[in-house]
Amino acid sequence: MKKKSLSAKKKIHKSLLKYLKNKRINKVFKEFHDKLDFFLKRDSKNLLNMQPKFVVAVSGGPDSLALAFLSKCFLLKNKINPYIKFFIVDHKLRKESSREAKSLKKFLIKFDIECEILEWKGRKPVSNIQAIARKHRYELLKKACKKNNLTNLLTGHHKDDLYENFFIRMLRGSGLKGLTSFADPSVELEDNFRIIRPLIKIQKKN
Repeated sequence: MKKKSLSAKKKIHKSLLKYLKNKRINKVFKEFHDKLDFFLKRDSKNLLNMQPKFVVAVSGGPDSLALAFLSKCFLLKNKINPYIKFFIVDHKLRKESSREAKSLKKFLIKFDIECEILEWKGRKPVSNIQAIARKHRYELLKKACKKNNLTNLLTGHHKDDLYENFFIRMLRGSGLKGLTSFADPSVELEDNFRIIRPLIKIQKKN
């Protein structure tokens, strides 16, 4: 690596960590750090002290951008170099989606966060679009995880998402079992993958 490139990266890293001096941001980071540290340390023990491995799902929304920022700070703060991947899912449901995904990727490079774009190809639905898009989004992310031998998937869901999903399930007539499935919303096992939501106990306004 060229000295100039290394110097530029160090400058970027220093500027990112500087934001943690803000009390509100540092409070959110501490909660994020403690939650993620718990799962990844457990992995390190199970894998004979191998470096932790995880995937970060990124979109253009403020929640996932916060997740990308916090994940990067977590790595810098702990001075570790795990096998980490950042993915952007391009659903191709709108004409602008591919351009937006590329713009997001370019934007994140400024913060030394390199993303790979996953494209949802094939016919698109005309009804129940959000639910079907979610299904395909997770399928793409899981496929990418398998390809890279990763099992931890981080998402940017927060406390407001938890309330929203609870009422959606209630209005749809979900039974007691469905409603009580939120007992531990910060982690979910699905098809041998662990979906970790380190921000789930944090409200969006924070």
